[in-house]
Amino acid sequence: MKMMRSVALSLASLWALAWLETPQVRSQTSVPLGMAPNSFDDQYRGCTEEMEAEIAPRLLEAENARHRLLGSMWGNLSAVWETKKQQLSVPVGFRAEHGIALLVYTNSSVPLYRELNQAVREAGVSRETYMSNFHFKALHYYLTRALQLLRADCGQLSQHELFRGVRSIRFEPNGTGVFRFGQFTSSSLDRAIAEQYGQATFFTLRSCFGTPVEAFSAFPAEREVLLPASEVFQVSRFTREGNRSLFLLHSTNRTCSHYNCAYLGGTSRAALERARPHGNRVEGIAGAVKWAVPR
Repeated sequence: MKMMRSVALSLASLWALAWLETPQVRSQTSVPLGMAPNSFDDQYRGCTEEMEAEIAPRLLEAENARHRLLGSMWGNLSAVWETKKQQLSVPVGFRAEHGIALLVYTNSSVPLYRELNQAVREAGVSRETYMSNFHFKALHYYLTRALQLLRADCGQLSQHELFRGVRSIRFEPNGTGVFRFGQFTSSSLDRAIAEQYGQATFFTLRSCFGTPVEAFSAFPAEREVLLPASEVFQVSRFTREGNRSLFLLHSTNRTCSHYNCAYLGGTSRAALERARPHGNRVEGIAGAVKWAVPR
């Protein structure tokens, strides 16, 4: 059992290095895309009122104090949000914290998003890991909720091709061709902008759950569409051009979440481990893996 866990953690480390594009993993390394089983993917269904009322604000205060960069960015971008919001029309329930979270994430000049995404990819190992070692609980909640509130209809969004470029890492499809990014993932409506971020792997995709955040972004010229960790994609085409991996992806119009309301003791991987796979669903423990199929 310990050996299996060691192997799993080693694979998780390779996955994290790959996404972060660190010098340890270069373009000659091929990394398979999969369902990112260790990612923390809470969608907070049914507990947003409790999270908004007191839990998330309390967590935010503690995490801003603990993480100097997060606290500094949150304070500075709060003032930016006060100006930006005057030009925006936001949906009911959209709060300042949601807007500030988007500014924090999209501010690539101070790439806190990399640290956040590394933590997201590892925090889903267990609820205990999330509770003890994940120090972006509030930011994760506010970002997730912002994407939910701003999300466009699938029929409208999927009409547009999105693009994502990755430098240094060559990803490859797994055997099934079905995968999740397993982290908050940036894409652009502008191919040329995406190409500036890298071409070792280049994704052309259509999403159902991505959210256009151009108007909310710290860098609106990037025409960003932000994808949630839980969206499930199908590889429609994969080709290699020299050292480049080229993907054509389509959303399955589904999300897959192993967690829901984890901070409040909701669904976690413990249920997943006891569940019995059955096709595209998981049966056994009610709600073990939540496959959400929107109407």
